[in-house]
Amino acid sequence: MLGPREVVEDARAAMGAYYGWTGQAEQMVAGMLTTPGEIRDAIARFADLGADEVMLYCYGRDPKQVDRFADVV
Repeated sequence: MLGPREVVEDARAAMGAYYGWTGQAEQMVAGMLTTPGEIRDAIARFADLGADEVMLYCYGRDPKQVDRFADVV
């Protein structure tokens, strides 16, 4: 999740609600990638494993997230 603090907080709340029924919500939210460096590193690690495609999920509602992700990758 990239962007202003409000965007990240909104995404954390949405992700927590989505995973709430699993009993793993806190763990999932704690693992959310929120910086360009974290996202690039995760993509590089998948590439090192041989992945040629990675799907990024966005839990924020700000449509500008699409452009932020595009700038990172």
